[in-house]
Amino acid sequence: MKLKILTLKVLTTFRVSLLFCTLTFILLSGCSTYKAFNTVFNENWDNEFPNKGGTPRLKYYEGIPVIHLYGGPQEMGRQYGSILQKQLNALAYISEKFFPEKTLNSYFEKATKLKEQLPPETVAFITGMAENSGVEYLKLLALNTVPKATCSVLAVWGDATNDGQLLMGRNADYNFKKINKALGLTVVKHPHHGYATVASSFLGLAGTFTGINEKGVCYGNMLVYNGFEDEDKFDGLPVQLAMQYAAEKAGSADEMIKILTEQQHLVPVNVMCADSTEALLAELGQQNFAIRKGSKGVLAASNYFYSPGMFEETVTDKRFSQLMLEARDNYGTFNFGNLKKAMHAARKPRENLQCILFEPAKMQIHVSMNRVPATKGPFIPLDVKKLLSE
Repeated sequence: MKLKILTLKVLTTFRVSLLFCTLTFILLSGCSTYKAFNTVFNENWDNEFPNKGGTPRLKYYEGIPVIHLYGGPQEMGRQYGSILQKQLNALAYISEKFFPEKTLNSYFEKATKLKEQLPPETVAFITGMAENSGVEYLKLLALNTVPKATCSVLAVWGDATNDGQLLMGRNADYNFKKINKALGLTVVKHPHHGYATVASSFLGLAGTFTGINEKGVCYGNMLVYNGFEDEDKFDGLPVQLAMQYAAEKAGSADEMIKILTEQQHLVPVNVMCADSTEALLAELGQQNFAIRKGSKGVLAASNYFYSPGMFEETVTDKRFSQLMLEARDNYGTFNFGNLKKAMHAARKPRENLQCILFEPAKMQIHVSMNRVPATKGPFIPLDVKKLLSE
């Protein structure tokens, strides 16, 4: 079991190191590639679209890029593809340069296998992106089926906090620290049908790894290393797509957990869902699932299953322990400052790309991205109700 976990981590590190070395080579060898790289990694993406409420647009909130989309799935995909056309094309160009053809073909093969399992809303969104960006549909589909990130999450509420209000934090960790300057943005979806969402996302994704919907339901996922399964399950969904689908339909944390446990999943993952009253964690294997509830208003998770029947071997995880320790040491007085401290303690050094802090009762999130470690801040507060009313 330990060898399996070590192998997964080593392979991830190797791929990222190869990516960095290849990027360095191509940047020194081609003007076109350098231009594409600079387009994607520019911290201030150009925006030529009307910057007013009710219109699709890209807007900055103290350095945080926020894109607003309106309408049906395909319409929103078209808006996304138009607004971020240059960035999507540059990202596609770079991918072709630094990924070997064999690797790209394996990604395309995986995407093709998964296509039939995707919700119609996801297919429509990606189709719209492809139409207006000019990036091939299969490439965007592959982008939406490949990403896997390791993370950690903590929720504290009730008697555990100083005022009884629920607080939740999620770290997004990935081995290539530069990637966030290429991909990190906040996506606000105003759909014709279903609940509106505010999500911390990455360039080109139709789904999200963490976010909040108009009902105040917060969510975030974590890749799992100690599940029973070693291979991708092609009749399952990538978790970022499953969460977007569920968030647009769930009016509470319990409802979102129920939707997620009724789905099949591509790889083993943890997903925490919270609202203003409670937090729940779904341990989602490919064949079964378990639900963990908080103990005295505290619930934490990282990259391992802990429920009986869900894992091959129990793993003691330092980041999970750090989250629980911070909650225990400040039990009854836990506040927003303690949440920031806890997330910083549980970060992966040199890999912490995003940190999002949630206050669902206040409908407010605090976003730190485009810097490593993100847990050091600054955290930019975003008023969810205001974003959704614009």
